[in-house]
Amino acid sequence: MKIVTDYRPSQTVLNRLRQVDFVAVIGPTAVGKTTLITAVLRKHPSARLIITDTNRAPRPGERDGADYHFRSREAMFAHIKNREYVNLAPSVTGDLYASHPDSYPYKGTGIMAVLADAVPYFKSLPFRSFRQVFIVPPDWSVWQARMETHRFTPEQRARRLLEAKESLQYALDGPDITFVINDDLDTAAADLWHRMQNESDIAVQHAGRNIAAELLRNIQ
Repeated sequence: MKIVTDYRPSQTVLNRLRQVDFVAVIGPTAVGKTTLITAVLRKHPSARLIITDTNRAPRPGERDGADYHFRSREAMFAHIKNREYVNLAPSVTGDLYASHPDSYPYKGTGIMAVLADAVPYFKSLPFRSFRQVFIVPPDWSVWQARMETHRFTPEQRARRLLEAKESLQYALDGPDITFVINDDLDTAAADLWHRMQNESDIAVQHAGRNIAAELLRNIQ
């Protein structure tokens, strides 16, 4: 869909982003990105979740304004036509996902889980500050156990592992990636908060990079 692939926000939207501090949380399926983000949001009011618009119907348990902003396809295309979204992403099912500048906070730090292949686009936007944090499990066996809880079909699992391969390679190639090891939830949530404040731990960064390399070797 050309309108999607060629999408670029208006200058008004870009100017709005100059007042925003943004953290992209990256990582393969089942490493706990959403769980960690939720833990940080619960403890730190200055962390603000960026909630995405979508035209798909809510799934069981999802709440409008908390999980997504559920919109009609027509309403979303009106925003697209006027270039009023920050980003726009179609899914394999044809549903649309997009973030509106009103979801990005003036105060505090906006945080959102982002696919690795979308990070270069977000990096190109004129945020006041941009940080990327990559989440890894403690090791391969723990990650595979977490994957099993999602009950993926063989086809879904193969697709998620392909996404994971690309994501892990991105992390290993990126000199400005910071890592969080999601072993103990409280410790990992605290580490994510520190990364959001641009605080790092050399030992954790080294260990996280080694884990990412181990996961990638096992996938290949």
